[in-house]
Amino acid sequence: MKKQIALSVIFLILIGQICLLATAQTDTNYWHYHELIYKAECAIFDSNKIDAGFQYYDQAFNNFEFNYVHDLMNAAQLAHFYHRDYMKYLKKGVGYGLRPAHLSYIPAWKKLTVKKEFLEYFKSDDGKKTRQAYLSTINQDYLAWLYHFSLEELKCRRSPDPNRMYEEHFAKWDEELLQKIKEYGFPGAKSLGIDDSLLYKNLNNNELNYNQLVLLSADSLCLKPHKQLIPVLLSNGDTAWMRDVSQDMDCPELSYWYTSQHLSILYLIHNPCPLGIHSEIYNEIAKGNLHPREYVLLLDQSHVSEKKCDYEKYDKVFYRIGNLSQAELFEKYFSPEDETDIARKKYWIIPLHVERAKASFAEKYGYRFNWGMNNCFK
Repeated sequence: MKKQIALSVIFLILIGQICLLATAQTDTNYWHYHELIYKAECAIFDSNKIDAGFQYYDQAFNNFEFNYVHDLMNAAQLAHFYHRDYMKYLKKGVGYGLRPAHLSYIPAWKKLTVKKEFLEYFKSDDGKKTRQAYLSTINQDYLAWLYHFSLEELKCRRSPDPNRMYEEHFAKWDEELLQKIKEYGFPGAKSLGIDDSLLYKNLNNNELNYNQLVLLSADSLCLKPHKQLIPVLLSNGDTAWMRDVSQDMDCPELSYWYTSQHLSILYLIHNPCPLGIHSEIYNEIAKGNLHPREYVLLLDQSHVSEKKCDYEKYDKVFYRIGNLSQAELFEKYFSPEDETDIARKKYWIIPLHVERAKASFAEKYGYRFNWGMNNCFK
């Protein structure tokens, strides 16, 4: 009898250890990650269940090897508001590219000690080690390819007849991008790091020129020399003058300039039928290489394309195209709100009434929850 009891106890202990091991293993299906973020935001902004919301956040951040920086930033802001440990989210963010300059985007933190506290950690031995570990995860060969790919695309955009140039190049570019996606995965933050004005400099990669990207992306340049500007050679041989933004340690308006994760999204938005590679990029969401909000930004973009993109079969997810502030421009493409919310849930994107509550909270208390291309990370 005692032997049976002992064996039963050992069996239960083994089962418990197996269960603990199973829960400790890293989840690799990022649909589960986005579901947890969805539940966290609904709990906090819709149900006022603050404890439950932070439990969902912590599950997402602890169960997955890669975390999206904007989710960590949002969790940190909410933790600050509710008098919880916000630094644990900011420290974790360093491992995915977060720098002190990025905190300048948040109005509520400009006159507080949050940025100073984070800067002290960032400069500490642990912070430096974490930053270097992050930089080591970046696929520099893939980033260099995307950099040159984007330069070519942006040069076409700046040409006298961009439409004709795009028509001539899109098929070739789509094929190149598809091949790279099959080889390395979608070129997003997980493999290339977040957009950051100091990324190329910190990588010490002479092949990457941040000023050149800004030059081709900017709407205006100074054509006369100035002591605070640097000369940049234009493609036609002329010289333009621009600020050397790569030297700005605290330049928040440029810290998220497209340098890595959003270069591919920018290209797909410029593409008149961006979902020609629909099935391939959809599969990248589960791998953590592409965020659902980036994907559905492209879905919405297909509805306003002048080309025939078979847009009728795609969901209208944001209710307004990309940036929620552009409603009046795209009203004819709207779906009823209940239909839109059904479409949004397919991608674990919070309902519109929760989106509005989230935006109202940010405006009222001076936080910022909207990031990314066209602020699609709401």
